[in-house]
Amino acid sequence: MHNASPLASLLQRQDAAAATPRAPEPKPAGAAGLTNSWHKAMAQAFAGRGLCLQSLLDQQGLDPAEPDPRVLSDAYSGAWELAAARTGDAAIGLSVPAHPLVALGLLSHLVLAAHDLGEALQYILRFSALLSPAVCMELDQAAGQARLRVDILKGLRPTPLQRYDFIANVVLQSLNWATARRVRPLSISYPFAAPPDLGRWIEVFGCELEFNAEHFCIVFDSADLSTPIPTANASVAALCERSAAQAMMQRGGSIQVRVRQLLTQELPKGDPKREAIATLLHMSERTLQRRLLEESTSFNKLLDETRRELAARYLSRGSITATEMSFALGFADPSNFYRACKRWFGQSPSHLRSLA
Repeated sequence: MHNASPLASLLQRQDAAAATPRAPEPKPAGAAGLTNSWHKAMAQAFAGRGLCLQSLLDQQGLDPAEPDPRVLSDAYSGAWELAAARTGDAAIGLSVPAHPLVALGLLSHLVLAAHDLGEALQYILRFSALLSPAVCMELDQAAGQARLRVDILKGLRPTPLQRYDFIANVVLQSLNWATARRVRPLSISYPFAAPPDLGRWIEVFGCELEFNAEHFCIVFDSADLSTPIPTANASVAALCERSAAQAMMQRGGSIQVRVRQLLTQELPKGDPKREAIATLLHMSERTLQRRLLEESTSFNKLLDETRRELAARYLSRGSITATEMSFALGFADPSNFYRACKRWFGQSPSHLRSLA
């Protein structure tokens, strides 16, 4: 009996893994978005204005099991647009749930156990996928200021101002609750034209407001990040951090899952760059690197693994040429694909195709 080729062995392992009984797969990020804490907080805020969030989502034909976070994000944007239209209140995004910490869900315990406001913010940023799969946050510090930038995943529908309002207000209210004091931001900037009457925004935020900006940002005095949290507890924080990391994986919040999905989508267009994938995820390249490192992987490792898995499938079919495969995998030169195959499977593409 001939020994199985490296390609055949890989495919056999993949088939065996697929056939082996296992625990249920984690829900995709999109499906989890309909049951997460942020959804609950929105539902409470809407109910306070006589609206049903689920009804607004249903009217847009949203499937509760929708796996595409862009479609899901569009649905939530649509819900905010309908809410503003039905109430006639452009400031409806400033509504809050019964308790601001309900929006943080599992992270509320982590925030309350953090040492200070800065550490609490870092926890929120690191585990933002537990709040919503469509929201990405970054924190940069320079010249005595800390800028919290919020980006919302976009599909076909523009993101309304009310959605940013809700995020800003809930985050600020949660931090104020945790620190037992009101921390006023220095300013908040919006990528929108200013509403006709800014009275409600000034009353709620109490800071300078900037409109027609490039991004949505909440700017703090860096000194405020040292504001202590009275309930700080390092042991509890460590325990909650482990729970949050586990929940990220169980709920499909893993950033590497999203990167793999985008790599599969972008590879036929050419060699995907880390910067381009970060842009599609609405985060900086530095943030992408950090989040992948937290999951003990890297962009280059995921790119190589994704190419290897796709190559195994293409080669098993034997219906396309090695040159066609190389371009489908984003290699600019077929010789690079040849070298990769030798490294992955120990044999050339042409030989592996002949075994299919």
